[in-house]
Amino acid sequence: MTGDPALRRLVLWDVDGTLVRNDESDERLFVAATESVLGPLPNVVHPYRHGKTDRQLVIEYLEANGGSIAQADEGSASLIALSETHFAEPGERVVLPGVEKTVEALAGAGHVNAMLTGNSEARARLKLHSAELSPDPFDWSVSCFGEDAVTRDELTLAAAANSALRGLVPVVVGDTVADSRAAEAAGIDFIGVATGIYTVVQLRATTNILVVDDLAIGCSSVLRLLGS
Repeated sequence: MTGDPALRRLVLWDVDGTLVRNDESDERLFVAATESVLGPLPNVVHPYRHGKTDRQLVIEYLEANGGSIAQADEGSASLIALSETHFAEPGERVVLPGVEKTVEALAGAGHVNAMLTGNSEARARLKLHSAELSPDPFDWSVSCFGEDAVTRDELTLAAAANSALRGLVPVVVGDTVADSRAAEAAGIDFIGVATGIYTVVQLRATTNILVVDDLAIGCSSVLRLLGS
């Protein structure tokens, strides 16, 4: 499927660690959202965060700290409210190297850029705003977000269905092993970008069609592979 210029791709971008740089703010926000539901916690239990959806993490934080899945809606609403305050001003996050150039080049070649992220749509928009990355190059109507999905597999399966309806061939661009696994579960190609917590070596051990250090270095390889 790769390298054919006649194929139009639905390029499904992860947000954290792929489009914008990771930081520790999300951990603090999930803790604050958990405590808004359960009250102050003297010793917060922290689930592993990377590669999971917002919905999944809200549930896991609640359950690990004495709450239940029945409180997930309340926790999710609190997370969004806290994020609106936190990311209200630009500057909290930064765009990763080569992202804007790659997104623009893919669009110019006739491919469709969209989101496939564990973030809710609201939090994805807030993070792009904070990083001063324009939302305009992305087709939000065909994007998949993590406010309802408990696992990333649910997102990639939805993305595969969306792609088929549009007559597009999907490819996931992400920075985690979980991105690769979810893409594989839906029969979608995966391009790894080592700008998150995983190294090039670790990402190359996944099922992938390409792994690059970052998109400043790897932009031409991505474009060549996708027939741009």
